Amino acid sequence: MASHYVNPQDVWDLFYEIFDGNEYACAGALGNMQSESGFYSDNAENLWNELTGHSDEWLTQGINDDSITEAQFLQRDWYVNDYGFGYGLSQWTDETRRKKLWDYTIEQGYDIDSQAQQFAYIRWEWLDEDSHYHRFLPYMKTVGTIFQATRYYCDNYEVGSWSTTRVTNALYWYNTFAGGGPGGNYYCDLYKTGNGVATVSPTIANQGDIITLYVQPDAGEILEELEATGTRTGQSVAIAFQTGYQTFIMPDEGVFIRVKFSGTPPVPPTPTTTGKMPLYMMLKRRQKIW
Repeated sequence: MASHYVNPQDVWDLFYEIFDGNEYACAGALGNMQSESGFYSDNAENLWNELTGHSDEWLTQGINDDSITEAQFLQRDWYVNDYGFGYGLSQWTDETRRKKLWDYTIEQGYDIDSQAQQFAYIRWEWLDEDSHYHRFLPYMKTVGTIFQATRYYCDNYEVGSWSTTRVTNALYWYNTFAGGGPGGNYYCDLYKTGNGVATVSPTIANQGDIITLYVQPDAGEILEELEATGTRTGQSVAIAFQTGYQTFIMPDEGVFIRVKFSGTPPVPPTPTTTGKMPLYMMLKRRQKIW
């Protein structure tokens, strides 16, 4: 049986529909799916292959020709961690999600690696209010950077092991499919805490391009932290600890910028000196005299 590779353009179109055209979210979804399954709908988790000695094709063919039952597909003997083992485009891992995949495919008369039915299952997980994952949809519809979309998708939908490779993948798919989006080889992402303003432009650039960073605390805040590091090497990127505008040169890798604003307690007004003795001192002195 030939492995079932899914055209990434089809995957992009699926998520473009789900996320209301947010291309950052689409890129984040594809970056994660590439890391999880390589866009193969019959992909079983690599560790499962190693532990059982079985191939993706063996498992998928057995399910599709009824020689592997639902109970066997869900059995704990095949678990590679506390949750189970991953299978399919999204590497559905825990027993509940693999059971739902079975329901959307085999129970409806389709092969378990059916692209159409795995797409239908993904739509259900994101769009149906009864799905646990529906709660994450508003964020993905409005997320404003590739990095944030990729990390949020990984942490909340895939619940996978984080790696910046996922972002590298996402950037590639953004540059491939995003209509009229900015080009470049690397992303520049910014994480901010506090109420102040922090922006970076452009968010995608090539090595040697000029990046503009703007940092401004809110009223009652101070700039407590400002640093930038390469996402691949972890090396510091030369930026100044200052507010306002500044520029730096994009290195030969992505850049992650952290900005932290902290509130400060209000400074009490300085009392005016009149030369008069405070009332309590006058009373205390009178007590001693009397």
